[in-house]
Amino acid sequence: MLRRLIAIVMLLVAQFARAGGAPEQAVIVINGASETSRLVANEYRVARQIPGRHVIEVTGLSNLEQIGVEEFRERILKPVLGEIESRGLTPQIDYLLYSADIPTAIDVTADIGERKLPRVITPLASINGLTFLHQFVLEKDLTYLDLNVNFYARRAGPKSRDTIWDEADTRRYADMLQKLQAIESARKDTKPDDSKDSAQPATPELKDVASALQDLRTRHPLSGDLLYNLTCVLAAQGEQETALKTLNEAVDAGWANHRHALRDNDLKPLRANEEFQKLIERMKTIPVETQPSIGFRSNVGWTATGAVSPKIGKPAAEAGPRYLLSTVLAVTQGRGLTAKESIEGLQRSVQADRTRPKGTIYFEQNGDIRSTTREWAFRSAAAKLESLGLKAVIESGVLPQQRDDVAGGVIGIADFDWPKSGSKILPGAIVEHLTSFGGVMKAGAGQTPLTEFLRHGAAGSSGTVTEPFAIQAKFPSPFIHVHYAEGCSLAEAFYQSVTGPYQLLIVGDALCQPWAKDLQVKLEGLPESGEVSGKLQLTATTTSKDGIEVAAFELFIDGRRHQVCRAGDPIELDLTGIAAGPHELSCVAIGKDAVLTTGRWARTVNVRD
Repeated sequence: MLRRLIAIVMLLVAQFARAGGAPEQAVIVINGASETSRLVANEYRVARQIPGRHVIEVTGLSNLEQIGVEEFRERILKPVLGEIESRGLTPQIDYLLYSADIPTAIDVTADIGERKLPRVITPLASINGLTFLHQFVLEKDLTYLDLNVNFYARRAGPKSRDTIWDEADTRRYADMLQKLQAIESARKDTKPDDSKDSAQPATPELKDVASALQDLRTRHPLSGDLLYNLTCVLAAQGEQETALKTLNEAVDAGWANHRHALRDNDLKPLRANEEFQKLIERMKTIPVETQPSIGFRSNVGWTATGAVSPKIGKPAAEAGPRYLLSTVLAVTQGRGLTAKESIEGLQRSVQADRTRPKGTIYFEQNGDIRSTTREWAFRSAAAKLESLGLKAVIESGVLPQQRDDVAGGVIGIADFDWPKSGSKILPGAIVEHLTSFGGVMKAGAGQTPLTEFLRHGAAGSSGTVTEPFAIQAKFPSPFIHVHYAEGCSLAEAFYQSVTGPYQLLIVGDALCQPWAKDLQVKLEGLPESGEVSGKLQLTATTTSKDGIEVAAFELFIDGRRHQVCRAGDPIELDLTGIAAGPHELSCVAIGKDAVLTTGRWARTVNVRD
């Protein structure tokens, strides 16, 4: 009977994603040797109503700031995943959250070995990045270093008539981009000043990449991204006329990142050309869009096109990679906050759920590369936020000045002083900056750490744990705020906006959801006394001010999923075999809307013999 129940659960749940994150979907990992870790976890667990059985303890860590990848696997990842499985929670857990006093940086040198990687792929990773990419890490598969490895990410790009990419073409394209990075890295190693505008020799490696891109072009002639990268290869080989023609086609297809084109060393041979300058001006007028927001779940594979794999129950090689949303709840070592500050911040974020803050999302624009790297999406992200009913402002500067309504922010600067800005961050806000050491938590690391945003009220922030070389793929795109405004949780918003998350440290309340839509759940049929036994006939009903219809209900007993029912079907709750005494019964509704919103009902019942 148990096997049949599990099969039914997996079949039903695989059809639904859950936005926002119910407490039954999360586990918290604590350092058993740290009272601070235990305190932060317990306060957050109570505030979020996360079941007690969802707290997992690890021990024997050699360092509280940085450890090696093998220690991470053996002391944290494998024990935690094993404990989730032994407690019968694997099918339902989407969030793996770390409390304080657990190392935030992981040295992956042991996995890399003697392999030579592109200069921008450095061997220090974040704990939540490697947890998100756990399948690759467990297999020691360096795919986790790929800057296009996150298929859950919503790809941002211009609206175009590009054809659908299948798995084979997507992977081949990713391979070619990696080869280009390696070629560029090797060239810089031999010519570090990078001062000449001349083309590269047409090496066999570069010719192979060009041939592969030309082949892909035959099937995807309207892919602006592909055409742009082909332009780079052609220009690098000295084929300037063909390169300009191809760049023109890329712009026709919607390529719009003019800042990147102006900085791209491969296009130096084209910059003096008048036609190139005209194309740059055209790029500035092209709108950029992102794939629609989507709810996350860990028990399915994701395809290279960003869709849930139809191959349910198949191995990752067939169904695509599976992920686990992960953040660090608090950092109290080094450049972190105090335990008190962290707990108060998490509690404030919990209270922000569904408040729909009447604030403004600020996009700070300046000449620093940390700002210009993401400027390409500011205008389009702001327009999308406005269409969702939120106020968005693009302004010149480093921080919002004298503003009391900061509901979110995209900052690009190495150092800042938030108190001097005179601005106030609203509860639930995501505020983060693209900088080299924002996620380096060691004392004295230099540059302003991400924790300064948390100190002054943000629900979540992020930064890389080592020098990232200002690579957009390693940081959230400005569309993070669009996903958040669509009703996704903080963790969903982050991971939908970063394609290569291996170095990104995300700190804050993963389950925070200020803009989640309204969905109220009621479970009827329970005795007023709360005394229950045997089989119960129950009815789940919902109301929604936002008109959310329900696809399914999940029933949990003490945080463990007991059954899944389609909306409208009768619910027969069989308590046979449940130990006598008090138990927490909860019901989670899964909506049919674009991000598949959740609603939750919970009550303590007393099971009789």
